[in-house]
Amino acid sequence: MLVFSRRRGEAIVVGNGIEIVVLSMGREGVRIGVKAPLAIPVHRKEIYEQICEENRQAASALLVAPTAGEPPVTASAIGLDERGLEEKVSPQAPGQS
Repeated sequence: MLVFSRRRGEAIVVGNGIEIVVLSMGREGVRIGVKAPLAIPVHRKEIYEQICEENRQAASALLVAPTAGEPPVTASAIGLDERGLEEKVSPQAPGQS
């Protein structure tokens, strides 16, 4: 993990076009702002984990029960692994959380 020290108003740049800015600091915690292209989803970690879990549940519900003599349809059978489920089934919200 890379650790930075930043003061209010200072920023960190991640990749191309993602900027993290320290807005304020206080007893309640640190407020940060994230500037990113609209095509890049930005979520709080707990929201991201909830989205991933909902995607896993939705993908599991899509799996078809086999008929007599046929193998079950699995995520890997349709070209998805667990990471692929998160990438291909993740919602593209118009705004960012």
